[in-house]
Parts: sequence; structure tokens; C-alpha cells
Amino acid sequence: MADDPLQPDLMPSLRRLVRGLEVLFWSLPAALVVCVAESVSFEWQSWGVLPLVLVMGLLWYGVSRLKVFQPGETVWQSTVTITELLALALVGLAPFLHWFHHVPEIPAEYLTSGQKHISYCLVVFCSATIMFLLNLNHAIARLAAMLPDEVLRRHTRFLVITNFILFVPLLALMLLPQFSFAIFNALARTTPALAEAAGTPFGVEAWLQSAALWLATLIVATTMAMVWKTKEGVLNGVFSLEPPALEGEIDETEEDFDPSLN
Repeated sequence: MADDPLQPDLMPSLRRLVRGLEVLFWSLPAALVVCVAESVSFEWQSWGVLPLVLVMGLLWYGVSRLKVFQPGETVWQSTVTITELLALALVGLAPFLHWFHHVPEIPAEYLTSGQKHISYCLVVFCSATIMFLLNLNHAIARLAAMLPDEVLRRHTRFLVITNFILFVPLLALMLLPQFSFAIFNALARTTPALAEAAGTPFGVEAWLQSAALWLATLIVATTMAMVWKTKEGVLNGVFSLEPPALEGEIDETEEDFDPSLN
């Protein structure tokens, strides 16, 4: 961590680092719940854009607290800065998830310019969300690499690689609903039982969306585990760096010790 763990500048930065990791741990599932509720629940839409902006703002706040740690580490600071900029972009783009409900489900050529703008911004929001999670995983891995815990580093590296692999099927599941009619026709020709279970192409679309949601939940849960373990690694590192007692204090303790108490 540092040669002098109790220097005045280190302890405040560690407190802010731990606070930022705690905020990230709780805001990640909150952001997932709010985004899903905004997408599927009409009652939730009565709250407007406020819940979306708040949870994305919490993500930005959590990432911004990480910058105070190790300001001299160029790679670490650049990784956190990119993640912070992506979080700030999510704050600005989050309202388009709410406004997208006002876009009718008609072919794109019949949409107005404003409706097309909302659709394009929603695509940018989804892309920025994926990039944010990828960069956050990378930032946590960089942070774990600076901690004196080899087990934590190996564990974090494994989870980061796992998340990067899981993003590939997640992207596929996000794109496949556009081809639900073709997938349903292919199922009807090859496996009629699956096509009958789906019922309609909209059933296939619902399956794909549910699979994407479960996979996104797994990625968020894995990222939460990394954030929590890294926070615990920081705290363990701080308490293990307590300075040794002075020689006079040791002698005084030995003089006060009464063997008869054993």
C-alpha cells in the first residue's frame, strides 16, 4: 500500500475509497432494478425520470470517490477517469429510457425526427451501460492489483475474465429479439415442440429478453462481489498496517503482567 501507512494524506483517501466502493456496491443493484422496472412496469413510469437520474448519479458519485486514491498512478487514474465519464454519460442519457415509452411500435421510416432521436439515444445509453460495466470491472482489477493480497488479485482477475466472456452472449441476446419472427419460423421447421411452447414470435422475444435479464443480473452480481471483496481487502490492509508498539511500551506491559491471573 505505502511505506508509511499512517501518513496524513493516505487515511482520508482510504476513507473516501471505501465509501466509494460501498456506494457502488449498493447502487449497482439499485440501477438494475430501476431500469428493469422502468422498462416493464407502467406504474413505475409515473415517477418520471427522477429514479433513473438518481441511481445513475449514485454510480457517478461512487466512481468519483475512487479518484482520490493513489493520484500518482497514471494507469489507475486514467481507468477511473474513463469510468467516471461513462457514469456521467449515463446520468445524461438515462431519461431517454423513460421517454422511449412514448415512441410508438411502428417501422422506423414512419417515426418523427424527435422519436428517432429518442431511439438513437436509447441505443447509446445501452452501449454506454455496457462500456461502464466493462470499465468498472477493469478499474476494480487495477485497484486489486495495488493491494497486498495475492488471493484477492487472482480472484478478481478470474471474475473479470468471466464477466468479459459473459458480455458476448449478453450482446447477442440483446440483438436477437429483432429477429424473433425468423427464429420462430426456424423453430417451427426444426423443433415444433419449442415453437408450440413459445406460441408466437412474441413468446420467443420474451424468452430472449428474460435470458438477457438473467445474464445481466449475473454480471452485476459478479461485479458486486468484486467490489465488496476489494473493499474488504482495503480494510484488512489498513488494519494490518498498524505500527508496532515501542520498546518502552512493551516493557511496561510486561511489568504490569501478573502471572497469578492465569
